Amino acid sequence: MKSRRLAFAAIVAALSALMALTTGFLVDHTRIGLEFKGGYELNFAVTALKAGDALSPEQVLQTANILSDRANKLGMSEPQVNILGANEIRVVLAGVNGGDPSIASLRDAAGLPVQLTEKYSLSVGGVLGSEDLSNTLKAAGIAVGLIFLFLIVVYRGPGLVAVFAVTVCLWALLAAFNALHATVSLAAIVAYVLGIGIASDANILSFERIRDELRKGRPVGESIRKGSWRAFRTILDSNATVLICAIVLVAVGIGPILGFALTTILSIVLSFLINVVFVRFLLGLLYGDRTDVTPLFGKPWFTRLPPTFNYVRIGRWAALATIAFALAGLYAVAAKPLNYDIEFKAGTALDIKIDKPITQSDATDMILSSGIAPATVAVGGDNQNVIATRFDDVLDTQQVNDIVDQFKEAYGPAVSFEENTADPGVARHLIVQSISVVLIALAGTFLFIFWRFGWRYAVASMATVLTSVWFVISCFALFYQEIDITFIAATLTVIGYTLNGVIVVFDRIRENLRGQRAANADGLARLVNDSVGQVQRRTIYTALTVMTGSACLYQFGAEPLQMFSLAIFLGLLFGTVSSLIVAPVAWMALRPWHARSLAPVTQTT
Repeated sequence: MKSRRLAFAAIVAALSALMALTTGFLVDHTRIGLEFKGGYELNFAVTALKAGDALSPEQVLQTANILSDRANKLGMSEPQVNILGANEIRVVLAGVNGGDPSIASLRDAAGLPVQLTEKYSLSVGGVLGSEDLSNTLKAAGIAVGLIFLFLIVVYRGPGLVAVFAVTVCLWALLAAFNALHATVSLAAIVAYVLGIGIASDANILSFERIRDELRKGRPVGESIRKGSWRAFRTILDSNATVLICAIVLVAVGIGPILGFALTTILSIVLSFLINVVFVRFLLGLLYGDRTDVTPLFGKPWFTRLPPTFNYVRIGRWAALATIAFALAGLYAVAAKPLNYDIEFKAGTALDIKIDKPITQSDATDMILSSGIAPATVAVGGDNQNVIATRFDDVLDTQQVNDIVDQFKEAYGPAVSFEENTADPGVARHLIVQSISVVLIALAGTFLFIFWRFGWRYAVASMATVLTSVWFVISCFALFYQEIDITFIAATLTVIGYTLNGVIVVFDRIRENLRGQRAANADGLARLVNDSVGQVQRRTIYTALTVMTGSACLYQFGAEPLQMFSLAIFLGLLFGTVSSLIVAPVAWMALRPWHARSLAPVTQTT
């Protein structure tokens, strides 16, 4: 009906105008992370003044307020003082360098109701931060463009609706950051780009379900209603696993990647509301009154493989190959320790950027001329002008300045640097936190799948996830790539998205089991082959959108994101293949052969 089309046009026009009018304001008022605009960060451990006395939350809060007042009186621009857990305080000072004398005031324990121990400090040069922001935004723009083009080419008219909805979702995410006064850090932008994949995933699952209904000869309007409803449960279950991992990150409270976790949570919630509920509403307005059976999406890029294609047989060989690679990774880890970054092994990392190329030997000589011996020195960057050096000992501010001054004398004041210092106690604590967050995430997702699907599905899912995570670790071990704190966020992303793909496959297997019986092992293998064939396209499409984002961040984004993005890309690549051919085989191996086990499975509610 004409009124439906008019309502659709009015809603699109109103939201487009709202976004156009407010986006500039939101961008200007969004808090930019320390790594982008330069500054200094301090982490303090808080203890009672007298040994043996209990530390109260009121004392920690009072201390944070005193530090905030000191920073404000010193005229520092928008200082951020946050309480982390029960006994840590983080102070973020934008536009302040490590040698600023005002920092000494914040380190002064006089007048405080507690004792402060500096456990961690980080200095970021403003020039380096500005370039990181530019490169990362460029990568995000390329990723958005490619994903939008994909949706339009593959799904035509509904694809345009999806592009509009994803745009609304990104705008709403920016508005949420402003409303919550959250900071857009480097890790948060990664989650922002991956959030495009989350939003696209919901549309892809819905559209492919609608396409299934159209293939059955149902009218367009009825296909939209039935397809959207059938996709609803799968979207809910698959996104829940990613949500669980992000919530665990927030709960454990690993500071440097809290922005990633918060952005992921917001992306999932907003995506569900906008790309499931709102898109269903828009499609109803645009196509809901159609009673014809004309295809909405055009011909798919590729159709499912022939019914005779044996996913189960390939899955068995793939499982053996997975075991072989896992053993190779185990050997690599045993033969040579993993290449941990400074956060996990304590010491100081110093990255210096100059405006001319430099050789590794010259860089080493300049550092040694300061009287401090580095553990490692590497030269990189597009023009071989970034020196990454690591020190086994924790350097103080004066030592860092002595090293940087050597380069300033040779290359002028344009030299910028980034310092990352971790106390041995903090490094040990971070290792415990990192292991805890992964184990809790695995336990939480296992319990969720056990509740929704049953123990066989849960065990098979965990086997698939663990092999995907180990695949990433093995690759990093075999090629001796650096593992930093963002690797934990990447690991949880791999866990969440691998389970996302596994749930799509298992949901179809469960649905087909309700409608038919498998009389023997061969019959169940045929059912599994048919189920995987039915969902292969949507699983691959979904993985492509997220992998496109991570590939763009790796290729075009800031250098600190490369290992983060690489870990996500490798994990999603392996996880997608495993969800299609390894997970079903693992589930079949757990299924006993007797009459009761072959009865149709009832849905868990």
